[in-house]
Amino acid sequence: MKRESLTATLVLAVLAAAPIVTTLVGQDAFAQTKPKKKGAKPADSASAAPTDTAPPADTTPPAAPATSAAPETAPSASAKAELPNTPQEAASDNSNTEELKSTKYYFIGLRYRGNIVPQFLENLFVDDGATVYSNYIGVELDIRSEGHSTIPWIAYANYGFGDTLFHEKGKPDDPSNYSDVRSGLSAIYLGLDELWSSPIDEAHHWDFEYGFGVGIGVIFGTLNNDWVYLDPNGSLAGANGQHYTQCPSTAQPPTMQPVVNGVQENPCLNSFHNNSQDTKVNNYQEKNWFSGGSVPVIFPYIAFPDIGLRWKPIKQFESRLHMGFSLTGFWFGISGSYGLEKPSEGGSDTTESTKKAGGVLGARGML
Repeated sequence: MKRESLTATLVLAVLAAAPIVTTLVGQDAFAQTKPKKKGAKPADSASAAPTDTAPPADTTPPAAPATSAAPETAPSASAKAELPNTPQEAASDNSNTEELKSTKYYFIGLRYRGNIVPQFLENLFVDDGATVYSNYIGVELDIRSEGHSTIPWIAYANYGFGDTLFHEKGKPDDPSNYSDVRSGLSAIYLGLDELWSSPIDEAHHWDFEYGFGVGIGVIFGTLNNDWVYLDPNGSLAGANGQHYTQCPSTAQPPTMQPVVNGVQENPCLNSFHNNSQDTKVNNYQEKNWFSGGSVPVIFPYIAFPDIGLRWKPIKQFESRLHMGFSLTGFWFGISGSYGLEKPSEGGSDTTESTKKAGGVLGARGML
């Protein structure tokens, strides 16, 4: 009875240990061939050796195929370098002057204006006179957006002219009603131009502009106003064919002066000028408003209309050729300004077409 219990226990122990042994030994233990018999041939022994040492058939693939991706990326990089660079060049094209909506552009530069006061305008107020030309030069800042320019500016104007003979309008043709005027006046203006533009060409290089300008100026300098007398050798010629010379003093001029009411006229005396309180002889300077005179100190600037052409050959430059009318007469002007807009770099651009071109280049670079 005890023997049967012992035998049963051993059988159960063998059955329980069999799976563990099978797991530890693996299939290789069962794949081995039987032990060599004594006196076996060497050839058989040599052929059996590979069977004993051969690794399992299911092995991990070598790492060599993983490195095969390197040759694929190298051609891709070279292909990217060989792609045409035209989209990049187009993006940085400085001659593309199209301006986007809702974007402000700034230009700073110089302006020049020539102002003409024709004699026929002067003759609305006085007789004789002459056409007067004056010069403006200034600095301007163009703030531009959606075809509209707001241009604040500061300018210097020179209203100087030489000896010019004027006759009081509606008065008798007597020497006492003539004057010799010489100007050394100047002004500094602060102003603002408002201009609208319409493109002329598809390349956005030319625009037709129209608008107006306003400002205020400070007048300074001297205005000489002297009485004159008849002088056949005088340098001042009147429209009546007579010649005149400015009065150097109140002394009696030559006897050729006209006789009025039995008295020879002396146009260099105050009594022949409505008893003027000021003796206007010997380069007399007219008084300004602050001194009770007639020379203005503050003068408005109004220009309307203001029309002309705007030329923008590249992003960083614009020029204008304009003309118009102002309180001081007809004018024409030219200006040139440097643009603060920078050319696009690194494939970024301000135009829709170049943005698309940059996107295509970026997509190619990712391939």
